[in-house]
Amino acid sequence: MTHFDTIQKGAQQLGAAISDETIQVLVNYLIMLEKWNKAYNLTAIRDVEKMISLHLLDSLATLPYITGDNIIDVGTGPGLPGMVLAICYPEKHFTLLDSNGKKTRFLTQVKMELGIDNVTVANERVEKHTHQGEYDHVISRAFASIQDMINWTLLLPKDTGNFLAMKGVYPKEELAVLPKEVDLVHIEPLNVPNIQAERHMVVMTRKG
Repeated sequence: MTHFDTIQKGAQQLGAAISDETIQVLVNYLIMLEKWNKAYNLTAIRDVEKMISLHLLDSLATLPYITGDNIIDVGTGPGLPGMVLAICYPEKHFTLLDSNGKKTRFLTQVKMELGIDNVTVANERVEKHTHQGEYDHVISRAFASIQDMINWTLLLPKDTGNFLAMKGVYPKEELAVLPKEVDLVHIEPLNVPNIQAERHMVVMTRKG
């Protein structure tokens, strides 16, 4: 099976309606990620098939949660899930923030080579990010804990916005000590094709 077929099949299993054209852009992104990864170590995963399931399909599983138009992916790394979402939602705007210069250089290159013009790459620490209260969604799959994520990003969403924390197993301990500034809206399992491990999406809002 080609990378195209694997992504297409995975997207279908997820119920993600994405065009062949979009899948081809995702394939091109994957090729760049594999190439740059050899030189710059952007992700610990070396195997392309694993990259597809653990990175691309994992990111595609979050598509239904992106209902707003202005999204920030905090600690995006090589663009996960932010660049994947931006490729699928060209009409929405994504800010991809990471303090690692190698990763943001890669994202800038992806943006240029693949012509992805709905992305702003921010090479900075999240506490220095000035666009507070501007985002519909603050998404992250990188934070060690929900508590850290909320501490660093509390002021970034609009009043109507939310926090989307991608987690592995059901984060019982973290939910027990959820920061008092947020309300838990819901937590849902993400069924990612080709991944045996548990994945969950934790949706939170800032208390009024």
